[in-house]
Amino acid sequence: MLGYQLVQDQRLKLALTPELKQSIHILSLPADELIQYLREQMTENPVFEFEDSWETRAFSGRSRRSEGKRLERDPLWNTARAQDTMEGKLKSQLRLLSLPAEVYRAAAYMAGNLNDDGYLDIPLTEIRLALNVTEEVLKDALESLQSLEPAGIAGRDLRECLMLQIVRDSNPVPFAFEIADKYLPELAHGNSGHITSALRITREQVTSASRYIRSLNPRPGLVLGEFEQQFIVPDAVVELHGNGFTVSMHSSNLPKLSISNEWRSWSKIRNSAEENPYLNSCFKSAEWLVRSLEMRKATLTKVVCAIMEQQQAFLSAGAKGLRPMTLNTISSKLDMHESTVSRAVHGKYVLTPHGVLPLKYFFAAGLSASADGGEVSSRMVQARIKELIDSEDKRSPYSDQKIVDMLLTEGIRMSRRTVTKYREELRILSSSGRRDRK
Repeated sequence: MLGYQLVQDQRLKLALTPELKQSIHILSLPADELIQYLREQMTENPVFEFEDSWETRAFSGRSRRSEGKRLERDPLWNTARAQDTMEGKLKSQLRLLSLPAEVYRAAAYMAGNLNDDGYLDIPLTEIRLALNVTEEVLKDALESLQSLEPAGIAGRDLRECLMLQIVRDSNPVPFAFEIADKYLPELAHGNSGHITSALRITREQVTSASRYIRSLNPRPGLVLGEFEQQFIVPDAVVELHGNGFTVSMHSSNLPKLSISNEWRSWSKIRNSAEENPYLNSCFKSAEWLVRSLEMRKATLTKVVCAIMEQQQAFLSAGAKGLRPMTLNTISSKLDMHESTVSRAVHGKYVLTPHGVLPLKYFFAAGLSASADGGEVSSRMVQARIKELIDSEDKRSPYSDQKIVDMLLTEGIRMSRRTVTKYREELRILSSSGRRDRK
């Protein structure tokens, strides 16, 4: 017979408190996002006193004075200077041409539909349907747009882009226009024999025209593009001292957070039943936030030290010294969970003797490519491939198979397909594209 009954059941359950969630969130935040997060917390909690090294004013509801002077920054210093887009710069040139209204409207529409490289990659038929203009107007608009600076803008493909630049040149190399018009694939693959026989010119003339065409700009839109400078302030600094190294946290990324003594004194004076619970919760939240920042600093320091201990050869040899390393390597070393290590390295940067690098850079998969059965880092192999290519004779560059053979003599076994993949990841052309045909 079915019925209801009371049963006691004992279980273990992991529960994340709001404070613990906040601590985990703070650990995963990059430095700039952390400062923004602290400012948001300050607007909700009046007992905070927050100051970072980039600001000379304390955000605590009161102004601090230093050496008898009030240190403040004009907020307008933080505003970015307005920058013209590629569309805006082209439209400003179109206005100087005194075009008919329909032609200007079509040219301005095309200017707004160029890709980042400066190419018009939408069909003219689509533009005609969208604007309801005649073919003659569309032709005049395209010619007007292609007459603007820089030369080659609004080309519909690489061929037209190069031809526009050659036509605008007052002293082009002979046969460059004909080669760009009909023989670009042959030129790209180094098939100069076909070009010489088709145009009935000498190999020297093909070489001269090839050199001229390669000097042209295949992406004229980048000249007009809008680029915003980005600055990276490292979270940690690693310095090499003899056979050892030191790790220090960068002071610019260590915001100073404290609890206002004025609010503590005021809470003792105003012993109100309504105000005290609210202030106590504010103090408790502030104390936990200060503690979370200290835990973030300690965890990040441990992780950076462990990474540098594992990759100590990198400090002296650069990318060639990188060893295979995963998140599990560091988590086992520090007795931490992998997710904690992942949050600690997310969006963080370190200043090393070889430049500012993201912490994720030091985590590279291991390849079972060593002749002695050991593993080598994929980044180390990429660095070695780049070194071999940089030192090659450009008149006879190394093929991918040749690089495979050279790596094998160094004890690194690798397939040609893997070398090709790494070369493409490094954005290095094939041997035919790197050959100097002077």
